[in-house]
This record gives sequence, C-alpha cells and structure tokens, in this order.
Amino acid sequence: MEADFIKYLYNNNLRLPDAAQKQVEGLYVQPDFYYEPDIWVFCDGSPHDDDSVKESDEAKRSALRNRGDQVVVYYYKDSLENLVASRPDIFRKVR
Repeated sequence: MEADFIKYLYNNNLRLPDAAQKQVEGLYVQPDFYYEPDIWVFCDGSPHDDDSVKESDEAKRSALRNRGDQVVVYYYKDSLENLVASRPDIFRKVR
C-alpha cells in the first residue's frame, strides 16, 4: 500500500511526504508517512479489515487527533484519486 501511494504521488507530480515511518513522540503510534507540520498518513491494506485491528487503529488515530494533529487514511478499497482530490492542501502539484 505504501509503495502504491508513493508511486501515485510521484507519477502525478504531487508533493511527497516529508518523512516515512516517523514515530510520534509521546504516543505508541508509527504512521506510514508524515507531512509538516502535523499531518499523519496511514496506508491500510487488508490486515486492517480485522475488527481488532480496526479498534487499535481508531484508538491510535484518535490520540493523534486529540493532540490537534490531522490524520489521513488511504484504505486499499478506496480511491486514491478521490483521497488526493479531497486534500489539495496536502497533495499539491510540485512540478
């Protein structure tokens, strides 16, 4: 999922993340990508269909939101094109 996300951004000349696999200070969370100043991106494949994983995901993402950060989720069954179009503030053209 992460590779598909990056390839899509690169192939469409869109801003790439500022960091990958960055740990969140003070929380036991390691999102897939990070955009300055406070945007965390999760790329969820089929393992995230499991109910226990969904619960854990939501707890981690809520913790990020509760501290004022933004959370973006790319779920494998959803359209990456729609996700990117919904957040032009993050995924803007760079070349």
